[in-house]
Amino acid sequence: MARELAGVVGDPTPAVSESDLIRDGFGPERWFDCLIAEIPNQLVGYALMSRAFEAHTGKKRLWLGDLYVRPAARRSGAGRALMTTIARHALHLGCHAVYWELWRMNVAGAAFYRKLMAEEATDLAVMCLDKENLAAIAAGHSPSM
Repeated sequence: MARELAGVVGDPTPAVSESDLIRDGFGPERWFDCLIAEIPNQLVGYALMSRAFEAHTGKKRLWLGDLYVRPAARRSGAGRALMTTIARHALHLGCHAVYWELWRMNVAGAAFYRKLMAEEATDLAVMCLDKENLAAIAAGHSPSM
């Protein structure tokens, strides 16, 4: 399903392998927690999340990395069930919020999240350093512009 999601967001060459997912989600150094949604005998969706902590406020939050429901299962309640479980998990952990990215072209996703009363975080901008610039910074160089 991660490859299906890559196709939806326009990533022509998803680089994740099954062994990567097993290592990073279920190995000794876990990077994410995974939820799955099923209807009888059929896997229809998943969510990946990780923990985050803000030292200046002392607040915990969850970062929702992926939420995907197969097209045939949309409107089945699978997405809502995943979000309900994520919300319960976040509250159990003492989180003050759950954050995620939403592709601006994902109109259906935006409508789904709005039904859940999710709002765009206007006080935040999602920032990113790609691997090339991370390597430059790590080597003590100024990243290319």
